[in-house]
Amino acid sequence: MRLKLTLLLTLFLSLTVVAQTGLRGVVVDSRTHAPVVGATVVLDESGASAITGPSGDFVITDAKPGKDRMLIFSYGYRDLLRDVELLYGMDDLGIITIEPTNSVASEDNEEGADIILTESMLEDEEGNAQQVGALTGATDNPYYKATNYNFSTMRFRIRGYNNEYSQTYINGINFNDAARGRFNYSMIGGMNQAFKSRSVGYAAEPVNFGFGDIGGATNIFTHAKDYAPGFRGSVAYTNSNYRWRGMITYSTGLNKYGWAMTLSAIVRYAGEGIIPGSFYNSWGAFLSLEKEFNSEHSVSFTVFGAPTKRASNAATFDEAYDLAGTNLYNVNWGWQEGKKRNAKVVNSFDPTAILTWIWTPKTGTSLITGLAFHKSFYASSALNWYNARDPRPDYYRYLPSYYRTTSPETADLFEWEWLTMEEKRQLNWNELYQVNYLNNYEFEQGGEDKGSTYIVEKRHSNQFNWMLNSNLNMRLTPVLSLQGGIGANYSRSSYYKTLKDLLGGRYWLDVDQFAERDFPGDADILQNDVDNPNRHILEGDRFGYDYDINSITGRAWLQNVVNLHKFDINYGAQVSATTFQRDGKMRNGRAPENSLGKGESHSFINYAFKAGVIYKIDGRNNIQAHAYYGTRAPEYYNAYISPRIKDDVIANLKSARILSGDIGYVWNYRKFMGSITGFWTEFWDMTERSSFYDDYNSTFVNYALTGVQKEHKGVEIGAAYKITPSLTLNAAATIARYQYKNRPL
Repeated sequence: MRLKLTLLLTLFLSLTVVAQTGLRGVVVDSRTHAPVVGATVVLDESGASAITGPSGDFVITDAKPGKDRMLIFSYGYRDLLRDVELLYGMDDLGIITIEPTNSVASEDNEEGADIILTESMLEDEEGNAQQVGALTGATDNPYYKATNYNFSTMRFRIRGYNNEYSQTYINGINFNDAARGRFNYSMIGGMNQAFKSRSVGYAAEPVNFGFGDIGGATNIFTHAKDYAPGFRGSVAYTNSNYRWRGMITYSTGLNKYGWAMTLSAIVRYAGEGIIPGSFYNSWGAFLSLEKEFNSEHSVSFTVFGAPTKRASNAATFDEAYDLAGTNLYNVNWGWQEGKKRNAKVVNSFDPTAILTWIWTPKTGTSLITGLAFHKSFYASSALNWYNARDPRPDYYRYLPSYYRTTSPETADLFEWEWLTMEEKRQLNWNELYQVNYLNNYEFEQGGEDKGSTYIVEKRHSNQFNWMLNSNLNMRLTPVLSLQGGIGANYSRSSYYKTLKDLLGGRYWLDVDQFAERDFPGDADILQNDVDNPNRHILEGDRFGYDYDINSITGRAWLQNVVNLHKFDINYGAQVSATTFQRDGKMRNGRAPENSLGKGESHSFINYAFKAGVIYKIDGRNNIQAHAYYGTRAPEYYNAYISPRIKDDVIANLKSARILSGDIGYVWNYRKFMGSITGFWTEFWDMTERSSFYDDYNSTFVNYALTGVQKEHKGVEIGAAYKITPSLTLNAAATIARYQYKNRPL
């Protein structure tokens, strides 16, 4: 303790505390025991006040001796009024629980949480990227609550940030993945009853479970004793991705032997969703066990997973939607043997286990250490073809607009077919089979051995993780608290393709059709695997590309929160180290010397600083400001130029720099609360990569941007007025501008 305090005072500041009359305590949610951040604590008689910090704790040091009434109020919770008698010195009230209400965007709103956590996959060839998820929880910011609940279905992004700028923890362990820095919301599997308890820090606000990021931080609690005892269940019918959903949760509560258990399960199903040709089949299970040995020590174990299989749609042109006569048009399916068959089927499963040890030696001090295992399985099927016409009905050469200026008669014919013939708007599975059958017949007659012209392949994007986190939270003096922690993450991401269906053909030839176009006649450069040239691929075989990326990340952070009469001050620092390396499993013909085996390791040391201040005008009005500056290692998804083919990374690869700040006015009355905040964020030396098919050059392209500079700035306004104890009027608005500020390379 002495060493930690000496280091803290040396690095930051020294405080002299004068004994005064006051009180302190910790405000928590009565149902989940999560800390309530930003609650206002007021002494009516003396007028003294405080705002709870990242651990839900508060300190009032300027009270007057004698009898008083303490009022605690916070948006989303019922007001608490308690008589207190103050003596000279500091009175410790310990844990104070307040009851949550059923406000529109509160964490009690199960249906709202389901909207927030619904899978919204934006899929590409290397896996899935999701929109920024909306996370409600124990936060007191009306703008944050209103925008997350109401704007999330429009893929609204807080301050324009991508998901990687928001950190998400489960029981204090950071679950943002190493590949893209994002949290995968589908791993929760829609089990909202099990994952509804959260503590949230908005933007660069201080939290007690991690350093946070410019987009905020969220900690999800799954400790068994925090769930209300008994059964809870629901059944819903909807016109969404799935039609039916059933959930059930059972919790024992903490028994006399110190044990608690919570079980939860979910089923979501649709033979066909609201989008034609889609289906949904998902179930999930959750188990949490906790043993409380005594008032200081407890151990919690959580395991969950949600296997999901679903058929999806794809974005297409406005012209195709207009011709089909519906915005639910789905190009991915077609009829086969009287049934709808979808070419784009996603299989996902994220089994996860978390072991947590909680040590609370005294009020205001806790050490939480956790170890987690996470395995992510993700596969998405797709059509592939070789030396044949594009089978997708919305290919631009099959649309009337392609011929409108050169051949109006042909355009009219195509338009008539789209309007009157369903088979022209959908995949023609029979035709794909017939082409492959014809190849077989020609070979049997002594002709060329072509194998399959059309196939269905599966693109796999799997990840294996071990994660370790340990976080310390302690009250050093009546006005000074310390938060700090260390964390490590080992990740192995595996990317490869397998053959799902030969569609009646005999085999698939494992060559790079794009290389054949670029380098005709070069036999070696066409090979996806030079060591196995012209390999005949059968169903279940790996082909095309096969590589791993191994990554190790470690971080340490330290933070102070100072609670004074007129000011609350926080400041902290973080240092992190990241290293990653590609490990190729095939010798690719385009890069035979730079594709197989372990490549070069790429390492980065990064740092970040943040600070914030709250000036308390009185117990109900304050001015807040936050600042952040840090560097950030490039995500390895963006670092490699063409990882399927070779080990090369983008030239002059380096960490990005981020500078961010905001300032706002906040008012917090019992019936009316709100905030007005202006923010500005500047990004330098960013790296971005996208992949697409270039029709002009008839090849697949990886397109990388380096040295990217961006600016995000704007104003946020949020307000909430409590009309009755159970009815609240919410309002939110934002005016913002997000733009590139240079011409990247």
